Amino acid sequence: MVKKTGVGFLLSLVFVLFTYSSAVAKSYVGFGLGVALSHDVTDISGQTTAGVTGSLTDLEPEDGFSYGVKLGHYFENTPWLGVEFDFYQRAPDTDQQAATATGTAGVYGATTGQIKIDVNSSTTYGFLVMLRANEEQSKNLFNLEPYLGIGFGVNKIDLGDASTFTTAGAAVGSTNLGSDTQIGFLISAGLKYKINDKIKAYGEYKFTESSFEVTGADTVTYKFDVGDSNLMFGLSYSF
Repeated sequence: MVKKTGVGFLLSLVFVLFTYSSAVAKSYVGFGLGVALSHDVTDISGQTTAGVTGSLTDLEPEDGFSYGVKLGHYFENTPWLGVEFDFYQRAPDTDQQAATATGTAGVYGATTGQIKIDVNSSTTYGFLVMLRANEEQSKNLFNLEPYLGIGFGVNKIDLGDASTFTTAGAAVGSTNLGSDTQIGFLISAGLKYKINDKIKAYGEYKFTESSFEVTGADTVTYKFDVGDSNLMFGLSYSF
């Protein structure tokens, strides 16, 4: 997983780019809808306040609906270079599925059974440096404008109950997991199509990942790594 190394550099770079030019060639706002393509939750572990540990096999969240907004601008002196702020949200629940635990920490014990985790929301606040094709290049591409964004996301996950079951599906126990906020790498790539001078349609792919740590209502500290991909389609308005 991508850790926080280098995040300070990226934050400084974004700040410099925001203040680079006093005149802006194009500012824009966009809104999109899409689908969250969740990756496996990996490296799942738990530890009690007494130091008792446990771990769990990887889990597979469900794909789901996502939505987002973005605000950005490209600089007058370098119209191929810009910055963008992204907000997007999804809720990839982990439906009841087979899992194997080792150790005895937390809601899962040393057993083979099933687990279900409710996800209230997963939210990303993204800060990106943007690169795009210039206007002349876009004309040669039939008004298609490819673009790439690289930066970091402030990722917040808000979890509900984690519930365990026997292999036969009988309830064993549950605990509320709480929430956590971490910083991770964020990349965005897509295409815009010019409808007119103000409006463009776009389709884009986003990827981010983070290592989270939550303390459940059972006072056990749970750690896990998770990443997700998003396909989003929408409209942007230039001003």
